[in-house]
Amino acid sequence: MLRAMRDELARSMQQLQLEKLEKPYFIAYRVTEKNSAEAKACFGALLSSSSARNRFLAVEVRVGSPKLDNSHFLSMSFLNRGGLAGGFRGVAQLPLEDNYRELRRQLWLATDSAYKKALEDLSRKRAALENKTSTEEIPDFSQEQPATITEVQAAAEIDATQLESLARSLSAVFKGSPTIFSDSAGVTMEQEYTRYVNSEGTTFTRNTPVAGVLLRAETQAADGAPLRDFLAAYGHSIGDLPSPRDLESRALAMGQRLEKLRSAPVLDHYNGPVLFEGQAAAELFSQVIAPALLSVRPPLSDVPQFALFSANLGNPYQDRLGGRVLPDFLSVADDPTQTRYEGEPLLGASRVDDDGVPTRRTVLVENGMLKTLLATRDPVAGVTQSTGSRRGGTVAPSNLLVTATQGLPDEAMKAKLLSLVKQRGKAYGIVVERLANPIAGEAFQDVIMTLMTGIMPGQGGEGPTRLVLVAHKIFPDGREELLRNVAIEGLTTASFKDAVAASTHSVVYSTPFVSMGHSVFSIFAGGSPAEMGAPIVSFVVPSLLLDDVSLKQPMKELPKPPLSSRPVGQ
Repeated sequence: MLRAMRDELARSMQQLQLEKLEKPYFIAYRVTEKNSAEAKACFGALLSSSSARNRFLAVEVRVGSPKLDNSHFLSMSFLNRGGLAGGFRGVAQLPLEDNYRELRRQLWLATDSAYKKALEDLSRKRAALENKTSTEEIPDFSQEQPATITEVQAAAEIDATQLESLARSLSAVFKGSPTIFSDSAGVTMEQEYTRYVNSEGTTFTRNTPVAGVLLRAETQAADGAPLRDFLAAYGHSIGDLPSPRDLESRALAMGQRLEKLRSAPVLDHYNGPVLFEGQAAAELFSQVIAPALLSVRPPLSDVPQFALFSANLGNPYQDRLGGRVLPDFLSVADDPTQTRYEGEPLLGASRVDDDGVPTRRTVLVENGMLKTLLATRDPVAGVTQSTGSRRGGTVAPSNLLVTATQGLPDEAMKAKLLSLVKQRGKAYGIVVERLANPIAGEAFQDVIMTLMTGIMPGQGGEGPTRLVLVAHKIFPDGREELLRNVAIEGLTTASFKDAVAASTHSVVYSTPFVSMGHSVFSIFAGGSPAEMGAPIVSFVVPSLLLDDVSLKQPMKELPKPPLSSRPVGQ
């Protein structure tokens, strides 16, 4: 495979030229081979079991020069070629056998297609630029030092029977619970092997195994309000996951929470201090702050309708470099070189990114001040060099670590919350323990709305509504009251600037990560289906106390509950 890639790359750089038009100045081949298996079950019954093995090729061809080339451009011809399907030029599904001649043929055809598209895009881009005035010249491609990296990691075994057994046992936890209306358990194991070569001399191979468990459960309160929760765990192998007994114990606890929520009171509306603990703090940080730490470059376009869409994709931190974005007791770093935190695995660890750039620790926010953004080889204003952060087809974090100076113990955090409650003249405060994860399917409508409106989570304006899974009131006398059907309204990056306190203890939270750049611009860039899988990012985040948060009911019109109870067999 590598020999075919190197040989065809050398031939293309020497011979690829259409008539008297420009030759490529850069070519890269990325071959991603995936071997995966998945099992799904519901209430102890196996729904599906499947396995697949695929090889995908993505070809990157650049014509022009690093200062101005065919990249970052969406043309009308994109739509004329059939929309999204037409965007996958320079992409091929390769044979699984290492047949040198056939691999060369596939590489040749994909490169030819990518080169012709690159010439067309560059011509249209130059024409579009003639009608625009730019106040700042930003190059289209950064210059990086060539590297050769072989990332060695033992291949994880994929045992379909083991996956099926775990899916059955986890979903069976709710088999005798008539108050749980539906559940689903999915267990996956994926082995991804990547080979990469480019015309600058960079070569890398990388082995990335990922195992995951996702358990969902749903019910309804007496008034029909939907209630749901999820349990997710990820590792490099099934052995890295919590033990089956531990997972079943967590699933039972989730079922008990849902049972209590069915009879919990509803919060009509609340404005005031809110303490986000554990998973809720990490999930909130991943949804609001993490996307703002990415240097996503919206493409230029000759499609008038796209101009409005692109205007909504601006990064709220893009113009804040050197300014304060968080309180001075918080700092944020992205560290793909760190494999564990206090004994727990960090799943974003890697020696090299998808562009072949060696990874390194990057301090993003220091004592509240924004130092830089995570970047690929696509420069943006103020960030012209790659930080080794291309993952899953676009820029993404790896291991995002939030540290706090002057952190408070957990009990002191609650005392600080009650102090603010007294100052604001409130009868109680709110503690949020769990938030929905859109990628886990708990609030997928938010993902769809994000893609439709072009509003990135955490962007300016009111921001999207975020579903709370578990929250409770806390009163001055220490009494607590569980709440149900709560949503966060209008929380943006600006809401974190004046955070009041953070805890000394941090939670490690790993989750698939999708940003607007990942969802949209990787398609515009011609990314392959294999590249667009959401990378697993590990977040290390302390509990956070915010002073002014709005909470409300997520919906006023509720679906009716089932007319009869769920059948439960003996």
